[in-house]
Amino acid sequence: MNKDIDKGVSLILTAKKWMSFVVLILMAIVVTIAIVELGIILYLDLFDPTDDVLFLEINELFRIFGFFFIILIGFELIETVEMYFKDNVIHAEVVLLVAVIAVSRKVILLDLEKYDPLAIIGLGIIIIALGGCYWFIKLSYRSKNV
Repeated sequence: MNKDIDKGVSLILTAKKWMSFVVLILMAIVVTIAIVELGIILYLDLFDPTDDVLFLEINELFRIFGFFFIILIGFELIETVEMYFKDNVIHAEVVLLVAVIAVSRKVILLDLEKYDPLAIIGLGIIIIALGGCYWFIKLSYRSKNV
């Protein structure tokens, strides 16, 4: 009976490793497609035949910077899955970093006129909480390595 349980657990762990690997490959494909799409958008915005100026307008810049942040989030998610694949542990530091990048993207692209002041205060509290959590985790890693 104990051998059957060990075989079952081993089979589940193997399946979990394969699923993590598939997720890693799919995420890499999605990030690659996003990079190609960013390149196309940048090219089309820079060399727009209807626009006489080579500069980008502010709304185009916001859209492009939003795309850059999405790609950065994709990179961090790939790193999270890689760490899980290697160590079989989800690292809280990397997950918090993804959350900080995602919230930063939201703040940078935020149109202050569309949101209630209370929602903006809530977003500020989320930023402070994420920053504090990240700082505490970094502090605990430093104390372990000293």
